[in-house]
Amino acid sequence: MQGPQHTFEGRGRQRPGALIPVVVLVILAVLILPAVAAEDGAVPDTVAIRQAHLAWTALDKEYEMSTAVTYCGTLYGSDTSGMSRLLTEFKDQEARIPGTTTSGEIDALIEEMRNTTAQFGDETLAVMTKGQGKWENLEAQVLDAKDNNPYILGKKEKYWSVRTASQLAAFDTWTGEGQQRLDTLKAAGYDTTTAQRALDVFSAKRPEVKAALDKKSDLAVKTVNQQVQQLSQEFVQKLQDVQEQVPDSTRFQFFIDQGYRAVGYCDTANVALIPVILDLGDAETVLKKTKADLASAQRLLNSRSLEDVKTPLRLVQKDLSDLAQAYRDIATTTALPGDLTGELNTLALRLDNTADQMRDAL
Repeated sequence: MQGPQHTFEGRGRQRPGALIPVVVLVILAVLILPAVAAEDGAVPDTVAIRQAHLAWTALDKEYEMSTAVTYCGTLYGSDTSGMSRLLTEFKDQEARIPGTTTSGEIDALIEEMRNTTAQFGDETLAVMTKGQGKWENLEAQVLDAKDNNPYILGKKEKYWSVRTASQLAAFDTWTGEGQQRLDTLKAAGYDTTTAQRALDVFSAKRPEVKAALDKKSDLAVKTVNQQVQQLSQEFVQKLQDVQEQVPDSTRFQFFIDQGYRAVGYCDTANVALIPVILDLGDAETVLKKTKADLASAQRLLNSRSLEDVKTPLRLVQKDLSDLAQAYRDIATTTALPGDLTGELNTLALRLDNTADQMRDAL
């Protein structure tokens, strides 16, 4: 993901050798997610990251548009009412950025803003052509308005701060979940030596990830993410190798135990949620179903019907994914006290991790 991208393209007529800085703005936040997310669902808070990036990019564009309106207003016979109307429309859209709660909402808002800035570009070209404006003068004024602008720099710093915190939190969560799995397997008698070594090599990359983020360099982040992704894949493969060392009966019992552990986390979360929101909706309904499917899997396992155990375990895997989404929905749509929102997001991540592990092994 790059910083604000400025498209200085004239529509229609263009003088040879001249770079025409018409403010035709394409606001498209392309994010580099943590490479570790690809294998284990350890994604950062991408909505927060995209909000911060869009806020930075949009403010940058706002200054371009505002400067263009001011400059065009000095041209002979100019009518900037259309440009001003579109600038006001863009600011209204900009004000809606903090209210977005999903990536879909951000995508929709970006599309609106792109339409507005495209229209603004057409209006600017028309006014500049009629008033015989000088593109180099407009470009110089735009650059001057944005150069070391403390408000734009503040949005940039906020974006990198959010991105750094989110990616490092995702890295730590992924590492922690991996270590928990290894500890559980080791306690059950598995040989986790090679998998532990792979996880240690992965976790040792954290300082490099942080250093790349601290540089605020997309290239540096992309480079270290590629290295981290490779190491994460190596660990996942080693973990799968460990799981294949044991008979199905042991693996199935492990998954059932993991499922009950996840259910326990959900019960704890619901105790905290009920005083805040009386109706937990899907979080309560799906949790009951999860418990029933786990009980069915345990009964079949106790009866040594190993092939049949896979059916309820697959249901449990889907139940856990549905639970994760239910808690994310609560976290994003409900005003919760204290750190409860963060706790629900962490719970959802843990549920997804457990579901992913089950899906990969069944």
